[in-house]
Amino acid sequence: MVPVVVVSLPFLYMLGRKRILRRLAIRNAVRRPRETALVLLGAMLGTAIITSSYVVGDTLRSSIRRGAYTQLGPVDETVAGDGSAVGAQVMAALAKRPPAGTAGALSLLTVGATVFRGGASPKAEPHSRVLEVDFARARAFGGDPAATGISGATPAGDEAAIGTDLAQTLSVKVGDTVTVSLYGQQRTLRVKQVLPRLGMAGFMGEGPGGAFVGGGSTSPNLFVAPGTIDRMYGASAGRGGGPPGTGEASAAAPPTSVVAVSNGAGVLGGVAASDRIKSELQAAVVGLPVSVEAAKKDLLKAADVQGKSFTDLFRSFGMFSVLAGVLLLVNIFVMLAQERKTELGMLRAIGLRRNRLVGSFSLEGWLYALASSLVGAVVGLGIGRVIVIVASSIFRSGGNNLELHFAATMASLQTAFFLGFAISLVTVVATSLSIARLNVIRAIRDLPEPPSARTSRISQALGGVGVVAGLAITVSGIAGGNGVPALAGPAVLGLGVVPVLSRSLDRRALVSVVSALVLAWGVVCFSILRGAFQKSGIAVFVIQGVVLTGSAVALVSYNQSTIGNTLRRLGGGARNLSLRLGLAYPLARRLRTGLILSMYALVVFTLTFMIVLSHLFGGQVKDVTQRVSGGAALRVVSNASDPVPADRVRTLAGVTHVAPVVDLGAEFSGRLSGGEFRAWTVSGFDESLIGHGAPKLHTRAAGFATDADLYRAVASDPSKMITSEFFLQRQGGPARGGPKIGDRVVVRSPLSGQAAPVTIVGITESGFGGGGDRRVGDPGTLVSHTLTSRLFGSRAVPNLLYVSTASGTDNDKLATTLSGSFLLNGADARSFHSIVTGGLATQQRFFQLIKGYVALGLIVGIAGLGVVMVRAVRERRREVGVLRSLGFSAIAIRRAFLAESSFVALEGILLGTSLALVTAWRLIGAGTLGTKLGFSVPWAQLLVLVAGTFAASLVATAVPAQQASRIRPAVALRIAD
Repeated sequence: MVPVVVVSLPFLYMLGRKRILRRLAIRNAVRRPRETALVLLGAMLGTAIITSSYVVGDTLRSSIRRGAYTQLGPVDETVAGDGSAVGAQVMAALAKRPPAGTAGALSLLTVGATVFRGGASPKAEPHSRVLEVDFARARAFGGDPAATGISGATPAGDEAAIGTDLAQTLSVKVGDTVTVSLYGQQRTLRVKQVLPRLGMAGFMGEGPGGAFVGGGSTSPNLFVAPGTIDRMYGASAGRGGGPPGTGEASAAAPPTSVVAVSNGAGVLGGVAASDRIKSELQAAVVGLPVSVEAAKKDLLKAADVQGKSFTDLFRSFGMFSVLAGVLLLVNIFVMLAQERKTELGMLRAIGLRRNRLVGSFSLEGWLYALASSLVGAVVGLGIGRVIVIVASSIFRSGGNNLELHFAATMASLQTAFFLGFAISLVTVVATSLSIARLNVIRAIRDLPEPPSARTSRISQALGGVGVVAGLAITVSGIAGGNGVPALAGPAVLGLGVVPVLSRSLDRRALVSVVSALVLAWGVVCFSILRGAFQKSGIAVFVIQGVVLTGSAVALVSYNQSTIGNTLRRLGGGARNLSLRLGLAYPLARRLRTGLILSMYALVVFTLTFMIVLSHLFGGQVKDVTQRVSGGAALRVVSNASDPVPADRVRTLAGVTHVAPVVDLGAEFSGRLSGGEFRAWTVSGFDESLIGHGAPKLHTRAAGFATDADLYRAVASDPSKMITSEFFLQRQGGPARGGPKIGDRVVVRSPLSGQAAPVTIVGITESGFGGGGDRRVGDPGTLVSHTLTSRLFGSRAVPNLLYVSTASGTDNDKLATTLSGSFLLNGADARSFHSIVTGGLATQQRFFQLIKGYVALGLIVGIAGLGVVMVRAVRERRREVGVLRSLGFSAIAIRRAFLAESSFVALEGILLGTSLALVTAWRLIGAGTLGTKLGFSVPWAQLLVLVAGTFAASLVATAVPAQQASRIRPAVALRIAD
């Protein structure tokens, strides 16, 4: 809050010591409370939007960070390796060379399995995790038994302790029995206790590559007696080795030993030492085939990155509403100045200096900014809460399984309050400086300001600076391949050119030409500088919206007379006096009209763009399915400890081909990762995948005539790799700066440390953002099975099957049959059509969330139009009285005001809609969105948007229009204030 106090010091001084300025500032707000409330509404929404974006980020960050308590507890680092023997080896190594500052180590054995409950209504969890750990040691681990979630004695014999998440899934309680299916064996166990999702009891620290799983909120854990996993694994002897597709003899991945290390100092207190301790752990276990991870630090880092990402996303989309609020404030203060013009002239005439006039307006604006920011911060909490409620279902769907817990930090609220306060204050102070430059005589007589014949030297000097800056920004953007300056530079250049050339050229023609050129550049630049914009983020969309709407509004504003004349002719000419009156003020008050147009155009542009994108992506089910399926009909994922036998799937009715694939978590290092190893999915395949699951390629290396030729080369050559355009991209959205043919990367097993160099020779066509996502059928990175066997050893088992079916087969029914038949293998079979449909449905729900968030800006635009009309009625009471005394009916007056609001609202709506349609058309044609889409217009949805916005605008102005029609001539002509 210190910045707010510092910025407010001059205003607090004026409020306390300058009695005249204080009275001038407070008087108008007190005298007209309804209009003051409207001003606060417009100013408040900007702060509310900013606050809600921070709340969303805080919620996501807090929800992920909860995993530090619920799924890690005292665990700070993990050392993981294959097989139960590795745990003892790591513990022995740490005993010889213990890292300084640690509070102990704890050995666990874990493996993925299917756990089910029989009976009349059987239930199963195919993705459970079975663990072995000594409960006494686990409870003492880290020095805080309460943080471990462990209680009671270690399970023995046929006993088991079940986690609360798994217990709820299976609907079991203490005394019930559950069956574990693991390594082809089944073992029935009796539940002796239910453990909370907390610390070691909720531990989910071992993924496909041995790294911390995290990200989700559930822990389907089952703790069994020591030795249970090894006995079941030993009973499956003879199932090791062999290439994928060898049926019952397929390999089974061994269990994973995890040695958890605690740094002490509580759940979060030891994170600061993680880097040092991780290095010491790596030195202690050198030579052992293990992976060392700073699990908790990585979790907290991911939480911060994801939280910031969502804060930036919502703040960027909300910026359109914030800008609309800024324009509303400017409009309101311009109208305040116009309404008080005579009063201000009298004050100046009796000796009030210009700086004091600025002070009175600024002090009034400071009061508005302070009150609106306080209210906005509170309202923003409510908006954020609504967003979290809606987003919760999205994050729980599609396999994300992340529970959102509403959170808002005081630091975020203070930052949002200050930003909203600063934006409002800067806006009103800048506007006050502008409106304080009035001519005393014209102000007293309420005469209009004459048009300026010449541009001032100051304006020309500033214009020259704008020209130089615009050229520099444009050149730097084009040369550096950066979309933001490349898009914004020409707009700055245009702003500078206008005042520089206004002395020698007609201003209307000059503004029209410059605006048209900037508008054209904003539309076509994506095709000309395709590479620059593919690397840019959401900031480009914000800049583009501002540039396009700003230039379009300038073009329209300087040609309003032509538009008005056309409408008059179409509306009946001189006979339609209501239309002529309705158009007179918008055409005469070009600044006011332009500000309202900008408010509408900005928000409608964003909403239209989102509607078009949502429509286009939502209609791509068939095309995306063909791209990601590669000819396969189903995808079957199973537990690596007991994979579904490919030979048995081949015998099912309707199945024509089965392609086994090794699906693993790996690490990659190369140009895109900055030389560091980054986790990504790798899939090992053979020639059976070609034509039966191999995705269509977007780009091939030279020398390969067809996709099949390239896939055959990769399947037989361990030095080649195929990946998606999203390779190693952590953030969502379109692919930016993706891989290139010929890039060399290093792929490494996280557990064994075995690594090999590979060259990218093909890039797949991805149907969704975020390559390598198993939930949407993206294969991630494809290499030969030979390479995965070499790097991952016994862990390279065929746990992913691509299944082709005969024509006419009900693929969804077959998927259900597969999942049921191979439930004990943890089978999750889905048709590619259902995968794509589900993925697009989640995407559509997110689009709906963003559209609802952006639609808040319409409140600003519609409220702004309502405020303008309310003040217009007050401002024109005398004129209305004169018209009524000359014989104009109340209906004609009401129609004139409705015609005025209809003209402004409809012009802004059509401007924003047309700009968005043209922009979407060009973006899709240029391939900037990273996927092949066919352009089409969702006319029905756009009609609802246009008609709904227009109707709401009429409703907002109906009351002022009715008030104007009820003004009595005798009263209006006698009004002095």
